[in-house]
Amino acid sequence: MTGLAPFQYSHRVQFYETDLMGIVHHSNYLRVYEEARVAWAHARGILDYQQPNSAFQLAVVETRVQHLKPARFGDLLQIDLLAKLEGARIVFAYRMRCPERGQETLSLAKTVHAALDSTLKPMRPPPHLRETMRTELERYPWTETWLLNL
Repeated sequence: MTGLAPFQYSHRVQFYETDLMGIVHHSNYLRVYEEARVAWAHARGILDYQQPNSAFQLAVVETRVQHLKPARFGDLLQIDLLAKLEGARIVFAYRMRCPERGQETLSLAKTVHAALDSTLKPMRPPPHLRETMRTELERYPWTETWLLNL
C-alpha cells in the first residue's frame, strides 16, 4: 500500500462464523465489513455507542464482495477501509488481509450508502459527516487501486 494507511480494524474469526470445513461462510464477510465501518464511524465521532439513536440513518444501496482466498477459524483479519463521498452517496472500500499469513489479501469489498432523514427519505449527508469525509480525503486520499476489479 502506498502513502498513509487507511483506517484499520482487526477481527479474530470465531467458530460460529465458519462452515463445517472451518472456512468463514460468505455471509459473514459483510458482517465483518460492517463492524469495520461502525468502528470507523465511532473513531471519527460520527457514531456514539452509548446513543445509537443520535446517528443519522445510512441505508446500504449496493454491496460487492470479491472472495480471493478463504478466511479460516482463528485467523486474525485486518480490514483496511477507505471512505469517500460521491454526490449524496457515501462509498466505502474494504480490503481484508491476514497478517498471520504474510498479509495476503483474502477479500475485497465495496459498499455504497445513502443518508436518510427521520422519514427514511434520501438526503445529503449531514454537515458533520461531509466535514469528516473532507478531512478523511485530505488525510487519506483515495489512491488505492485494490478495487479496480469491483
